[in-house]
Amino acid sequence: MSGVVRVVGAGVPAEWLGRRVSSFVTGSCAERAVAPVSALTAVPDPLDLLPAAALVHDGVTALGLLGLTALGETDRVLALGASGGMGTLLVQPTQARGARVIAVARGEEKLALVRELGADAAVDATRDDWAASARHALGGRSRGRTSCWTGWAVPWAPPPSPSRPTVAASPRTERRREVSHPLDTEDAARRAIGLFGIADVQFDPADLNRLTSEAHTTAATGRLRPVIGGVFPLARAAEAHAAIEGRGLVGKVMLRV
Repeated sequence: MSGVVRVVGAGVPAEWLGRRVSSFVTGSCAERAVAPVSALTAVPDPLDLLPAAALVHDGVTALGLLGLTALGETDRVLALGASGGMGTLLVQPTQARGARVIAVARGEEKLALVRELGADAAVDATRDDWAASARHALGGRSRGRTSCWTGWAVPWAPPPSPSRPTVAASPRTERRREVSHPLDTEDAARRAIGLFGIADVQFDPADLNRLTSEAHTTAATGRLRPVIGGVFPLARAAEAHAAIEGRGLVGKVMLRV
């Protein structure tokens, strides 16, 4: 969520009153929400509250993954679900670091978006040969590493192509890393693939605040664009969830109070 602090509790410095903040708390789909001071991050003035809220979860995860993988100019990245809230925030900083980014999305509108965000190549996941196309776009062997990032998240099921073939879709290299949802870990070990999962991007309050501030600052200076595909009033929250499940929108789906 993001908003303006209207009331502070006992012992909270009065300087928080009237400040624009964001926070990741339970119960934020409401006109008013309560959050501990430790969960608040100040929103810089150039950044609107709507994109600030769009960065609270996915922006933090994206920057956390970049820190884990330490990508560089010789690396290659295959990003699945690249037109979603997480995918769009991974394509941009990855490309900015000089890595070659192959974005996988569904349909022309989403492919056009990921190209606009800087993907070096875009692969249509609706094609039966998308895995072969992705392998070709990655370019075979190189001295760098190949990473595969999936943009699928609970509670939605992955597209018809399951995660395991995604491993096989990447070209063979000496060192590879997967940032994704459940895979066959024994199979990955045999292929010398390092795995990072959701447990690796669970941050303590200090890191959460640091990464949120970094995401806000990067967006405020124009170096990161949170893509917002739909904005619904709070009273139409059910429609917003239906839009997410229907997978027809790009980027984040937001509620505005």
